[in-house]
Amino acid sequence: MAAVQPQARSAVQTGPEPPVDAEPLPSADRPGGRAWWGYLALVAGVAGLLFGTVGTVNYRLNPLVYNDAAIREVAGQLDAGQNYANYDPNINWRALRREQIRQWTSTPDVIVFGGSRWWEAHHDLVPGKTFANLWVSNDQSEDALALTYLLEQANRLPKTLVLSLRFISFQPPAERDASEWQEWAPEYTAMADQLGRPKHNLATNAPVKARSAMFYAPGAWDRSVQVSKVDAVPHVTGELEQPQLETIAADGSIYWSKASKAKFTKPNVDKAVKAELRRIGTTAPNIDMSLVDDLEAVVRHLTSKGVRVVLAQTPYHPTFWNTVQTRPFGAMLHRLEGIAQQLADRDGVLAVGGYDPAPFGCAASDFIDQIHANTACVGKVLHRIPDLATGA
Repeated sequence: MAAVQPQARSAVQTGPEPPVDAEPLPSADRPGGRAWWGYLALVAGVAGLLFGTVGTVNYRLNPLVYNDAAIREVAGQLDAGQNYANYDPNINWRALRREQIRQWTSTPDVIVFGGSRWWEAHHDLVPGKTFANLWVSNDQSEDALALTYLLEQANRLPKTLVLSLRFISFQPPAERDASEWQEWAPEYTAMADQLGRPKHNLATNAPVKARSAMFYAPGAWDRSVQVSKVDAVPHVTGELEQPQLETIAADGSIYWSKASKAKFTKPNVDKAVKAELRRIGTTAPNIDMSLVDDLEAVVRHLTSKGVRVVLAQTPYHPTFWNTVQTRPFGAMLHRLEGIAQQLADRDGVLAVGGYDPAPFGCAASDFIDQIHANTACVGKVLHRIPDLATGA
């Protein structure tokens, strides 16, 4: 009799069907869920620590950029007639100038305002007058409105105010690389309203670049290296020249350290000029005529208040100037000179100076790069202004 074979079992084992209304497990209860959120928390924590560390380093090593209390203190020291030695001139100049003006106890006869090309304009260029050099870094047309507002609010409008046009003074905001002017956006906006001029929107005025710079890691590293190589620390001083630190004079101008002066050699200057010529190539900044109209409006406002306004331009390095004569950049500079003269003719103010160094007898040895002239050359521009204090 044949043996009975056991029935083969199915290779597929089936279990009970899950309830049709079963809900998925919360993500944190799924296998690996808690680990995923933990990983995100760890990354966020590390990023926060990194940004916090970078921000702290930048804040502590750049007090004249980010520390309002330090800026107020130095402004008070300058206003008291002291000089201040610092690592370099890369500070928040507009914040410093704002505090200086607010703390002034008297009004200067003459104020010079423009960009860093004025940083060697010292008080002894206008003997017998009280003088303030309020230059700022990367000046724009908006700065003239903001400065006027600050001076007027403090009741410190001078007898003579020297303004200056820079190659990007009227560049449309959307095309700018420089954003330092945004520090004075509130003052610019207030003055534009007072003059009845259209103003930039909030997005254009927002100092995003300046605020985010505090968390820029390469900047913190570079600053740390720079500081480590200098024996001295920033301090108040009665001297005008330091071995390693640059001096912010009580009048607002800059006196270079011995170390910096040693670098202003002809080979280094020639190299800087050539580098800038390569950088600009055949390009030139655009000119927004609405910004020209803003400047004219503030010039008319100042003259109505009894201020003698002077539009003064400082020369370029001879090699740079001669080379750009066949480039769009040179044409743009000539156009700016024409704008200054047109404003002067229409509004009864004085236009002096120019970008061509030849009429002033400024030689290549008078420059530390393509645009920054020394005291002797800048003085030749200021000396074209008759009686700076009284306007006679």
